[in-house]
Amino acid sequence: MNTPNDLRIEVNELRRIATRLFDALEESEGDAVDLAADYFYSVPIPELYDVSGDVPQLTIGQLTESWSNLRTANDSSIPWEFVWFGDVLKAIGHRFSV
Repeated sequence: MNTPNDLRIEVNELRRIATRLFDALEESEGDAVDLAADYFYSVPIPELYDVSGDVPQLTIGQLTESWSNLRTANDSSIPWEFVWFGDVLKAIGHRFSV
């Protein structure tokens, strides 16, 4: 059930945006994109979304691990695949925004 503060995202709109972004990335970079960084700071769940509490302790994530997990994933890991995919997408976005 949605509450007034929930953000509702239509899957078809998300797919349209993702396609546009991947098309732009492919046009800019070709068949592959190189990421120079591997390790990154991460905030654990559920503290990531609890901005009313104390600032959480950072953990370390690794892009090569997230990418490897995606490449070897199965249907039972789909919820985590969104997180790993997000790690990779964020790194790609950061690469081009600096």
